Amino acid sequence: KDAARRAILKTHAAGNTALYDALVRVNRDLSSRGGKKFIIVFTDGSDNASMLTSAASIERAKASGVPIYTIAEGEALKEQRLIGELARISQATGGSQFLIRRLSDITPIFETVSQDLMHGYLVAFQPSPGNNHEWRKIEVVLGGTKGLQIRAREGFYVE
Repeated sequence: KDAARRAILKTHAAGNTALYDALVRVNRDLSSRGGKKFIIVFTDGSDNASMLTSAASIERAKASGVPIYTIAEGEALKEQRLIGELARISQATGGSQFLIRRLSDITPIFETVSQDLMHGYLVAFQPSPGNNHEWRKIEVVLGGTKGLQIRAREGFYVE
C-alpha cells in the first residue's frame, strides 16, 4: 500500500488524454479477473485523443459492473463539461467523483474509497427473462433510513 501511495503522489499528468479509450480498455482487461474490482481515474484535463466517445466508455463501464471513482485535478477543475462527464461516469457505475485542489486532498479521498469498498453490500436477485443484452434499470430503496445515502450502479444488461 505504501509503494502504491508513493507512486500515485509522484505521478504528474501531461500530454494527450485518451480517457474514454483507456476506460474501455481497463474494463475489458478487468473483465477476465476474479474478485472485487474498481477503477480510480485521475485526470487533469478533457479527453483530446480518444477514438471512442464518452457514451461508449460509459456503456462499457455499465456493462462490466465495475465502479469507477473519478478524480479531477489541475486544469480539469476549470472545465465544467469535463467535471459533469466524470460525475456521469461515476454515478452510472456506482462510484464517486472527487475534485483535488491540493495534494493533501488525496489521503481523505483514498480513505473514502476504502470505506466504500469495505462497507459495500451485495444485493442479489433473479431478473425475469428478457431480450438478449437488454438494459434493465435498478432502483434500490430502503424504508425508514433518513440521512443515509444509497449509491449503486444504474442497472445491468441481460445476458
